Amino acid sequence: MKRYPLQTLLQLRAHRTEAARRGVLETQHVVSTCRATCSRIEGEITDLGVERATHRSRLLDAPPPGVAWPAAMAQREAHIDLLDERIGAARQRLGQAEEALRQAEAALQAARDAFFRAKGREDALEKRRDIWRDDQRNAQVRQEEALTDDLLQARHMARH
Repeated sequence: MKRYPLQTLLQLRAHRTEAARRGVLETQHVVSTCRATCSRIEGEITDLGVERATHRSRLLDAPPPGVAWPAAMAQREAHIDLLDERIGAARQRLGQAEEALRQAEAALQAARDAFFRAKGREDALEKRRDIWRDDQRNAQVRQEEALTDDLLQARHMARH
């Protein structure tokens, strides 16, 4: 297996972490769009329900002059039925939008998991780099101490 320099791996991990972060942001945008769509459709259903209730309450109002009762009733009932169909269609759209929202939320959770995995790997590499640097510094300090001890011993031997 080919081993890459640590700095190159760190850059690669940082790039992957950034790509995962962007993925999370994009899926958050998709989720918010789906939520807005669901809210809009729920508002539409509410408005249609209010309109239908209003028409039902006026079902027995006197028809306009020149229009027979049976024709006015049939027209009003047909309009109420039309509103019922629109409410049914809006509920179907709401079901589809809620399913899209569930899928988007699942994708968001997967994107978050991928981000945290990538961030964890990047942090582990940085920790490894820091440990390696500390080991190098400690080795250098020990080497300098050994040289200092050797010089002191040599000086001490030269005096005696």
